[in-house]
Amino acid sequence: MMDLKKILRGELEEGFIRLFIAAGWLVMGIASGLALLFSSTQMAAGILIGGVISCLNAIGLAKDCRRSVRWGSMAAYFGGLSVRLGLITLAVTIAFLFFQESFSPIGLFIGLSIGVLNFYLFVLGMVAYKFWVKEA
Repeated sequence: MMDLKKILRGELEEGFIRLFIAAGWLVMGIASGLALLFSSTQMAAGILIGGVISCLNAIGLAKDCRRSVRWGSMAAYFGGLSVRLGLITLAVTIAFLFFQESFSPIGLFIGLSIGVLNFYLFVLGMVAYKFWVKEA
């Protein structure tokens, strides 16, 4: 099992990626639940759709990074990235064209930002740990 204190200190291990992806799903669930409580079902659906795309993209990014290290070339990373960006563009376009009344575009934007929000939460956790625990 991975030690959360090591991650917050900045010592990244192999298990960090699993924790980051799991935290992304958790943040997506919390954001969708809050949208369902305080907004409409269309907003929650948009956050859910965008969050699923964002979390699946994080899984693909982790695989591409491992593949580029194993092959010793960045071509694997950029190849996987271009395929994922194409699929994301296709999914968002189809969602806008066929299911526009089912979700909120603002919710979709918030959901697609789940990975970025998750990253910033981890960075803020690391900074807070360094500031309060290391200084004390």
